[in-house]
Amino acid sequence: QSFRSTHLPGQYRGSTLVISLLLLTVMSLLGLGAMQGAQLEEKMAANLRYGIATFYAAEAGLQQAINNHTLNQILPSFSGQLGQNAFDTTVTNSTGSYTVVSTASHAASGAQRKLSMVIQGVPGSPPTIAQWVDHE
Repeated sequence: QSFRSTHLPGQYRGSTLVISLLLLTVMSLLGLGAMQGAQLEEKMAANLRYGIATFYAAEAGLQQAINNHTLNQILPSFSGQLGQNAFDTTVTNSTGSYTVVSTASHAASGAQRKLSMVIQGVPGSPPTIAQWVDHE
């Protein structure tokens, strides 16, 4: 007795190649999607990092205004640098209270942040913060 092949010649020829190519295409598309997702997450993390850094730079402007008030060296405007961020701060006197507005920006990313506060007290002593606003 001989074994007969149930394989019909020509009927399934090349099917392994087609299935392999389909699986390879699906895997490539999944990999491409994962790469794009990772790139998007990296951009979001960078934007968050730049946003936090500009917040700290704007806050540095407010802190400098508090220090100036404590030292009785109130300036109407000043600017500074904190890392890669620059800040510009203005101080407006209004009958014993000072409105301080500090705007910071990160040149490379375009991130910006604006903070303001109202401080009260006698120049030459530590002021009281009456109001603090994040204009995000």
